[in-house]
Amino acid sequence: MFGCSARRASHDRTDTAYHTYRAAQPLGNAAFDSYKAEMLRRLEDEQTAFEAFLQRLREAKDKSEFDAFMADRAKEARIRDSEGESGTVNPTAPRSGEC
Repeated sequence: MFGCSARRASHDRTDTAYHTYRAAQPLGNAAFDSYKAEMLRRLEDEQTAFEAFLQRLREAKDKSEFDAFMADRAKEARIRDSEGESGTVNPTAPRSGEC
């Protein structure tokens, strides 16, 4: 049932690993080998810069979500304070001693 697809997946992984290994080997053409090394270095630098960008993006998103949470919390606290001063009770707010 799964025999053919499992063999194909295993072959694809082996084939990809072989090509990755061969791509790292010099070909003997000094000009091309130099170009390839420079291109790989540039791509690695771009990847590092992009990963740093993604990290900053995640941190900014986390900060904005946290800031929104804190703003909502402060707003709810102000509402509770104003209700406490006016003597009205919010029916959805938990009472003292309730969980």
